[in-house]
Order: sequence, then C-alpha cells, then structure tokens
Amino acid sequence: MRPVRLWIGLVLLLLGVLGVLDATGMLDAGTAIEQWWPVGIIGLGLLVMLTTRQISFWPIVITGFGLILLADAQNWATGSLLGPAVLILIGGAVLAGLARHRIAAPVTEPVAVFSGARAVDRSEHLTHSDVTAVFGGATLDLREAHIDEVASVDAFALFGGVKILVPTGWRIAVGGLPIFGGYDDKTTGNGTLPPDAPLLKVNATAIFGGVEVTNDPK
Repeated sequence: MRPVRLWIGLVLLLLGVLGVLDATGMLDAGTAIEQWWPVGIIGLGLLVMLTTRQISFWPIVITGFGLILLADAQNWATGSLLGPAVLILIGGAVLAGLARHRIAAPVTEPVAVFSGARAVDRSEHLTHSDVTAVFGGATLDLREAHIDEVASVDAFALFGGVKILVPTGWRIAVGGLPIFGGYDDKTTGNGTLPPDAPLLKVNATAIFGGVEVTNDPK
C-alpha cells in the first residue's frame, strides 16, 4: 500500500534529518524526538485503517500501542508505561493467533502489519499489484492470474517478509532497494522460457526484511 510506505518513508526521513541537525548543533531536536516519536506509530495504525477502509484488530492495537508510548514519552503517567505497552502488544499477538482464520474470498493487495496476510489474485488481465509487510509476513499468490504481456508488483518489506507466488510460465525480473535486507528470485525455468512469455516485473523494497519470488508455495 503506497500510503503506508509513504508515511514510513516520511517519518524515517524526518527523524534522520532532525537527528543530523541535532548532532551538528544546528537544532536542539533531541528532546522533541524523545517526546513525539510515537506519533509515527500512531499515524501508521490510523493510516492502515484509512487505506483498508475498515477498523480491524491490528491497526487498533498499533494505534493504542503508539498512544501508550506517547503517554510514556510525555510523562503523562507517574510510572513507566513501556512494559505494559509491550505486554499489550504480545497479548494482542497471542489473541490474534488464536482467532486467525483464512478468508475464503480472494483479496488483493495484502498488507501485513505485526501479523500475517495472504491474498490470491485471479485477475484475467493483471497489470499491477501491491504487497506490504511491516513486522509481519505477507503472501501474494498470482498463480491463477493471467498477464497479457507485462505486469508489475510493488513489494515492500520492513522488518518482515514478502512472498510472491507465480506460475512457472512467467518470466521474472526483480530489482529494487535492499537496505540491510534483500530480494531473491527462486523461480525455475526462466532461462528456458520463450522471449514472448508473460513478464512480471517486481520492484522490491526490503528494509531489514526480505522479498522472495517463487513457484513453491511452501
């Protein structure tokens, strides 16, 4: 989801710029960063709900987690709230694991934030799709989709993993930006396919995470 990536990129960029200004003495930004950095987590949770157009479990937990961290950073409580916030996050993960079930209907553009997500795309004329994993794992299954000539996938992994499943008859071109992460084309038969075979271009952004394109669902 591009809005989620845009938000994460802007937050990281802002923190980096403020950190440089603070380190060089041009601006005293240390206190502001310490007090307001949880706003980035709160914004992430709210943005996921806006982009998916639904109020779901994990975005609520992320938003609440950010609010607790903000209260702790602002000293709105007499004691430290970091420990309780971590316990809430872990408890939410346990409950989500118990309640998790597979959605029967196909869903495109999977977004996994502190969780797992899987989507099957059965498009008759696939042109583009997105998949995002933030502190989680997301799988985009394109094995039942059809490409007329060329299609693309934007894959984003931040402290998480993305798997893209493709049929054996597609040519694959993977590129992108790995930052303490990587991407890998594990498909078979690319060298023996005809030059006019359908082409899938994967634009992978992997930050402390990984993006994998494969024919193997395991």
